[in-house]
Amino acid sequence: MSTDGQMPTDGQMPSAQGTPADGQRPAAELSPAAPPPSPASGSSAPIDVSIIIVHYRTPELLARCLASIAAARLQVSCEILIEDNAPLDAAAAELAQRHGARYRRNARNLGLGRAVNQGLAAARGRYLLNLNPDIEIRPGSVEALVRFMDAQPAVGIAGPKLFSPDGSLQYSTRTFYTLKVILLRRTFLGRLFPRARALREHMMRDWDHGQVRDVDWMLGGALMVRREAFADVGGMDERFFLYFEDVDWCSRMHRRGWRVVYVPQAEMVHAHQRLSASGFMSRGQRLHLESGLRFYEKWSALLYLWKRKATELRAGATLLSDLVLLSCAFLAAYFTRYVLGMAIPGWSEAKPIFALRIYARFIPFADLVALGTFYFLGLYRGDVWRHAWRERVQLVKGIAILSLLILAASFLFTRRPLSRFTVVIFFPYALLFLALGRAYLRRLVRRFRDQRLQLRRLAVFGPRAKLEELQRRFAAHGTFGYEPLYLAHEEAPRPQGAGDAVAWRLRFLENERIAEVALFESFEHAPLVDRLLPRVLRSGLPVVYIPVGEGFLHRARRVQDFMGFGALGLAARGARVGGGFKRLVDLAVASVLLVLAWPFHFACIRGRGVRVVRERRIGRAGREVRVRFYAGDAGLLHRLPCLRHYPALASVVKGEMSLVGLVPLTPEELAAAGEDYRRDPPDAPAGILTPGGGFRELEGAPLAERVAWNRQYGKDWSPAEDVRIALEALQRRPDVRREAP
Repeated sequence: MSTDGQMPTDGQMPSAQGTPADGQRPAAELSPAAPPPSPASGSSAPIDVSIIIVHYRTPELLARCLASIAAARLQVSCEILIEDNAPLDAAAAELAQRHGARYRRNARNLGLGRAVNQGLAAARGRYLLNLNPDIEIRPGSVEALVRFMDAQPAVGIAGPKLFSPDGSLQYSTRTFYTLKVILLRRTFLGRLFPRARALREHMMRDWDHGQVRDVDWMLGGALMVRREAFADVGGMDERFFLYFEDVDWCSRMHRRGWRVVYVPQAEMVHAHQRLSASGFMSRGQRLHLESGLRFYEKWSALLYLWKRKATELRAGATLLSDLVLLSCAFLAAYFTRYVLGMAIPGWSEAKPIFALRIYARFIPFADLVALGTFYFLGLYRGDVWRHAWRERVQLVKGIAILSLLILAASFLFTRRPLSRFTVVIFFPYALLFLALGRAYLRRLVRRFRDQRLQLRRLAVFGPRAKLEELQRRFAAHGTFGYEPLYLAHEEAPRPQGAGDAVAWRLRFLENERIAEVALFESFEHAPLVDRLLPRVLRSGLPVVYIPVGEGFLHRARRVQDFMGFGALGLAARGARVGGGFKRLVDLAVASVLLVLAWPFHFACIRGRGVRVVRERRIGRAGREVRVRFYAGDAGLLHRLPCLRHYPALASVVKGEMSLVGLVPLTPEELAAAGEDYRRDPPDAPAGILTPGGGFRELEGAPLAERVAWNRQYGKDWSPAEDVRIALEALQRRPDVRREAP
């Protein structure tokens, strides 16, 4: 799977128009925004309409909205949910209590889309009516929307006819934006050409607003959504803080085969304020412009092609950056030699400074050798971006190899005189410049992901059970720059008559701007998979194919031809992590630590109420080991948690444990870890230090996280990875844990 990344889903599976959990995960790691629940919680009585109102510091408008709902005396069963973003006082809570509404207070302003999704996730109605606080409903309007949607099962969103408070018609229906429309709506050109045809067509002013009509999109101030459509398409995309969330929602409905319909028989009053038009580059205009850019970043055909080639483009950008930085490093080395030659008496006379033109051939040669070395070390592969520490280690290796090659070439093959000093100090400069340059590129990519830009849309096809499991994993660990969209093998084409299952899925790939496909193998749906896979490959999309026996693929040695069948060669046993090299390092380091740390630990621990605890844990390949550690209330154990593991060094010397290895599980935890993990546990030793920190400090971590750490460690082990884990674990405060992969 490539390294570039919300989650509209199929059937009963939710969309994840992703958002990070507050304070829980990095912003680039996205989680499901609004998984639709089964209508349940609380009363089991069916509810026709759930009214969701997102409020932000306008209690007067909210009071009029709630009063209009009460005055309408709805003839359908309903509930009201108020999502209050960062309230200044208790006014909204008091209004909610007075009108019997369910109220939730958000400590900060989550944005419109995310707050709406909170309400949608908690709603129990057959239909979900999103209302802005500046809406006043007229009697019979909600019932008209319900009757219409009952009669039209293909309608995903229905919107009412809106009036201004003075009784004039509001043009609430729109066509999708074009560049010409944006210029007319958001620049001075709109004032110069107020009657431009493109503007009239966008505002849909040239048709009778008394007729029912399918439209591109409608203002999000009052939209009724069918629960089944919400379950299929998902909630509002939370990357839009304000504005364009309604455009995007309607667009996604169209793309998944749901109709978006204007229903004039339902009438409501909208005190529309249009903050986006209040002054040049006001906050409203900035938010509108930002959301517009996000919308086009998400759906632009040109940027879609960019995302499909994101890995190659990023590798090219990295190569170009390396080329520039290598040249800069040489110039820095030359300038250093020049300054030192001027500053140190007699050096320039003994060893004159050569003109820069002397190095005209050396610089391209050094750049070419460096880029070739980096390429063969894998520094331009996509997966290197997932492992910053490995990239740094490979970079050090590359500079070391480069220095040997260049020095040998300068002594053996260079006819022109060169400053050996300049050549030698070029290497540390190159390492510094390249490390800083790659760190900056990584930070730039992370910043884009933090802003939820350039997400790589991933279509996931598979059995419903597999999709639900993958969705849980994405929710727990983040989507790593992906925006996954799910479609179960069981899902039939919709609407009826949309073609066969394969053609419908191929249209889904095109309509949803998919950049990559993950396809789960399924014995039950083998004919569908057999027909779908070659068609997807012919479309040019990269495919990640997950077979039924995927748990054993880390043992794969090579792909081979077997009587015309593509086959994977599997090792009889999984590769043992580290082997003899890791054992020698463990023995040497643990022996030294036992001797050197004994006086210090003896003086600090003895007589302070600390005791040695012995426990049974699970180590290599599911085998049981005995681990020992200190337990007690001594303050030093909290300030210096590494002291807690001193007794375990004896187990390292005996070969029962490793300095760095798996999180040792208890036998009870192994029993609960799942059949796949018990059947094929990682063939690596239990470790004192583990991917998430010291094993004793991870007792409170969820079992699923520790299992994920162990699986990843068994697959990704290298000496450099052990060094990185050890450094991170020793530097980490006791109350800080690393997130599971």
